[in-house]
Amino acid sequence: MATRMTSARFVGRTAELAELQAALGDAAEGRPSLALVGGESGVGKSRLAGELGRHARESGARVLSGDCVELGEDELPYAPLLTALRPLVRDGDPALDALAPSLRAALDAIIPGLGAGSAGAEAAQSRVYEALLALLETLSGDAPVLLVIEDLHWADSSTRHFLGFLARTICTERLLVLGTYRSDELHRRHPLRPLLAELASDPYTRLLELPRFTPDELAEQLEGILSDRPEPELVERMYRRSEGNALFAEEILAAGMDGRAALPPTLRDALMLRVERLSPRAQELIRWLACQPAVDDELVAAVAGLEQQELRAALREAVASQIVVTVGEESYGFRHALLREVVYDDLLPGERTDMHAALARALEDRIAAGERGAHVTAQAAHHWASASDQPQALAAAVRAALAAEKVNAFGEAQALFERALGLWERVPEPELTAGIDQVDLLRRAALACDQAGEPARQEALLRRALELVGEDTDPRTYALLLRDEGGRRGGACGGSGVREPRG
Repeated sequence: MATRMTSARFVGRTAELAELQAALGDAAEGRPSLALVGGESGVGKSRLAGELGRHARESGARVLSGDCVELGEDELPYAPLLTALRPLVRDGDPALDALAPSLRAALDAIIPGLGAGSAGAEAAQSRVYEALLALLETLSGDAPVLLVIEDLHWADSSTRHFLGFLARTICTERLLVLGTYRSDELHRRHPLRPLLAELASDPYTRLLELPRFTPDELAEQLEGILSDRPEPELVERMYRRSEGNALFAEEILAAGMDGRAALPPTLRDALMLRVERLSPRAQELIRWLACQPAVDDELVAAVAGLEQQELRAALREAVASQIVVTVGEESYGFRHALLREVVYDDLLPGERTDMHAALARALEDRIAAGERGAHVTAQAAHHWASASDQPQALAAAVRAALAAEKVNAFGEAQALFERALGLWERVPEPELTAGIDQVDLLRRAALACDQAGEPARQEALLRRALELVGEDTDPRTYALLLRDEGGRRGGACGGSGVREPRG
């Protein structure tokens, strides 16, 4: 019997795949749309997206893909779009050269390396969206484009708003956008819920929900793994234990090919059993990887404390075990987010704090060497906060918020400014630590709220700033705050560049 952890055949999902293939065919004819696929963790959303991607490539379409990452809410602006579009910059795609200089400048804010100068840092967010749409439209001129964005439940606010923008503006582009999300992650106030509600009424959007496997589909999955028809008793046993969840079934079978392995009742323990089979060196390595969704060679070498040869051996073992996979050309991450979660949850509190602090220091070294983009500063801020180092967390949050502000990622800037405000009273000499006074911090947070469409929170922040300043203490600053408070109802973005509704 083979010992693959994943079925070699694509199981079930016939109706869902047919609907997505039809949507791709419509896109090729100039009828673009969005398709969002939900389902519980491990139910097979990524496998469905991968099968559609394979079909798209075989039919001559261009496939771009990126994953949302979990580093705290609203911290990595445009993360999946950056991942999806970065190869265009690396390969010098002619579609970039075909864009107008102003659009290239707007894109330069989120796709470093275009060489368009710093003009993009001054562009309105709506201009960035228009530039992204223009790039996708240009790319689709040569071939239909499938843009896959996975794990939307972790999406930053800029990415969510861009998807809403696309739903309102796409007209004749040869484009299909496929997004996946964990429906079991969407609590009542989850930020993805409003977007799903908005798109549910859009006739150009498809919302699909993947169910668990039936017993017959599970049997077919097991046959694809075992390269032989499974015994009915094995199917029954596996279905009882996995309840039709494709990933659960894979992991249970990986722990014991007869499905009888003495596993604890939770998936967490089933997954940890696989991890514990690795050598101590590889186990230590994946604990570091669990602290960040994707870690490149340089970062893991800086924190893991292994010689180069030992590091390579540990990485090879982790990859061979199918616990770790390569991400892009330079980074490593877990094969499935659930694997990362259980390893991270297994860390002792002291281990977790020390690892986050070490990662933060390594990222600070990069920043000191000149790498100051919004992503690296946001990652450093996340790790200092997770390390519970409040002075460092305050300074890093302000720095990351200012970096997000420069690339018009106002939702992320707001979240980071708010984090800094929450730390302000807990840090000695906060102004010296943060490099900014509290009133200026409140005002910047309020302006970010204005841009992010949070008027009630903007008003509360401005009122707090007015209380701190006082009309007699600093009349000029007080007047500026009154001006901001008085003009808050007008908004900052007038919807420039939005096309006429489809009709």
